[in-house]
Amino acid sequence: MGEIEIEKLISIIVSVYNKEKFIDKCIQSLIDLNIDKSKIEAIFVDDVSTDNSYEILKRYETNYDFIRCIQLEENSGGPAEPRNIGIQESKGKYVTVLDADDWLESDGFPNLVHQMDAHDSDFGFGQCFKHRNHEIVKVANFASYKIDNGLVPYELYKIFRAIGPWGKVFKRSTVIDNNIKFKNLKYAEDKLFYSELMSKSKSASMTTDHVYHVNRYTDNESLVKETDDIEKANLNFEVLTELIQMDLPKYAKEQILCRIIEMDFISRFFIKKAFLNSNNKSFYYEMFDKVENMIKNAGYEIEQLLENARYRNVYLAYHHNREDFEDYIRFMLYKANSHKYIKGGIVRYKYPEKFNNLPELKAKCVGIHNGTRMINDNLYEVIEIFKEENSVINSVELVKINDERISKNIEFTYEQGFIYIKKEHLYLDGNNFNIIIRFNNFESSLVYASYPNVSDNSKLYRQNAKTEFIVSKQAKKIVEPKKVVKSNAKKYYQSAPKRIVTIKNTNIYKDVDFKEKLYPMPKGQIVEIKGFEKSTKKTPRFITNEGLYISANKDIVLSVSSTDENISIKDNDSKN
Repeated sequence: MGEIEIEKLISIIVSVYNKEKFIDKCIQSLIDLNIDKSKIEAIFVDDVSTDNSYEILKRYETNYDFIRCIQLEENSGGPAEPRNIGIQESKGKYVTVLDADDWLESDGFPNLVHQMDAHDSDFGFGQCFKHRNHEIVKVANFASYKIDNGLVPYELYKIFRAIGPWGKVFKRSTVIDNNIKFKNLKYAEDKLFYSELMSKSKSASMTTDHVYHVNRYTDNESLVKETDDIEKANLNFEVLTELIQMDLPKYAKEQILCRIIEMDFISRFFIKKAFLNSNNKSFYYEMFDKVENMIKNAGYEIEQLLENARYRNVYLAYHHNREDFEDYIRFMLYKANSHKYIKGGIVRYKYPEKFNNLPELKAKCVGIHNGTRMINDNLYEVIEIFKEENSVINSVELVKINDERISKNIEFTYEQGFIYIKKEHLYLDGNNFNIIIRFNNFESSLVYASYPNVSDNSKLYRQNAKTEFIVSKQAKKIVEPKKVVKSNAKKYYQSAPKRIVTIKNTNIYKDVDFKEKLYPMPKGQIVEIKGFEKSTKKTPRFITNEGLYISANKDIVLSVSSTDENISIKDNDSKN
């Protein structure tokens, strides 16, 4: 794989096989990206599709200069080879891998790329959403819970929980210099590639911007869905074998092994109906024994690697309650959530007596709706909090029911185990919503509608129901006519590039609050930037090299690379 001179800022690599139903949406998301198209390239590598995918790609290639398509001579059997070829052919400083049935966010993705470029980051993490038939959920919040730079990617806690392309951008040079390639597997090829890549990247940027959307609608068939549990386990064991042999930083390897064991050989292996219903349980036991022996031979102890208390108890039950192991899994799957009680300000799980030898399971943080109260002539919605002493509450968030893309943080007071929210803060632009407690930076818990209950003779109905606020018809009438205002995160840059160009007439100010205007700045001017600051109203501003202030509004200025030349701005009259 030879060196290729960098000609683009970002290369988007898309492996395609029989995706005619989805490819238009994928490509349209690239066309809609709020970025100078001369600085990007989209390379589609078709794995000899038998539908009309390639014909669709060729049509777009004809109409858009930044789109290029390649077709392999014969089907490779998976996305690995197309991705490797795409990276080999790419000319970008940065690369992202996009699945052909997924799509990118028009503002959030370019924001992440510009943020990385401004800080010369090796790796970037952005917020992802998984789209199912009846809900849209945020995934891997640990990789997108703050705006930050100068991070060491493999030292980010839990970062290896998401070892795939979603919402990730990386330097092409890291792949080339370390000869990192996707291995041609039917399943789990991402784990090897991204585990090694993140472990060998030295710096990272993170954003809370929406970046990547994952298609998990029922009409989307994939190789992952076609792979059964036994085949997945064999492939995961192959991945584990290679990962153990990799020369990686100690902490990175321990986190990767923890992820493989907890997720691939406990959560998605044992804690499943498929395991309980299997007529071949001996395979599961033999496979787990193989995994444990491999881990021990590599100098590790599984119990010491495990971090999640739930998964650690499955491991302990496997060894110390073997004759009742399947009963334990059955309890965890079907009964644990209806066997909870409160003790010492913490919600705990009540085991059947035969599992009392296992450590008690406790919830880190649980919020339970406590009704509306009048306090000092103000109405407050009250949430009682049950949490471990070391759990720290960061924020309270309203989230649209079944669509986590729509949310907002609200003001609250936390005193003596209770959260108080003023009545007027409980609205979400006319949407029905849940309340989420964010704690320990990126962990979260939906607020429950009722308290936990344990009873041998009866069961509290809907004790696991979450609090839902349904907007009244009158409230909808008030909200609907209002103009929807974009959030600062989407309308403004969230970090400072090295240079910007004005795309509308604007002004230079002496102060961050724009109270003292110094002089006008016409459209088409390049401005050197040295910093980023927010006004007293939290509006982002850029700081020029002279220590003055200019707007960070994406409708007014455009981030540009230091290598950009011949920048031209269309002469459209517009207001400041």
